[in-house]
Amino acid sequence: MPDTAIVRRFRPPLVDRVRFEPLPPEQRLIHEPKVKVLARKDGYDFCSRITGIPVGPNSRPMACAYWNVKRGECTVVTPEVTGYNYLGHELRHCFEGAFHD
Repeated sequence: MPDTAIVRRFRPPLVDRVRFEPLPPEQRLIHEPKVKVLARKDGYDFCSRITGIPVGPNSRPMACAYWNVKRGECTVVTPEVTGYNYLGHELRHCFEGAFHD
């Protein structure tokens, strides 16, 4: 799998190297989110459409999360090959929303 080498070389950003504790439920975008994870063949392109980050030779959205507040759901999307740090980062978005934007 060609993307395996990219995932192995990746160093997570500083925001992902600190201990994460979810916000109290009353401060979250969704109080008790139901989380779904989708690993997609078109994960980079799908997340590019969601985030607006273009897929290029030197950058691409490695994962993304989107939420449906009415249904209380948060969906994490990744390519089929990903790292735990990407899942954790996007799970954090499910609890804190756009914490680094």
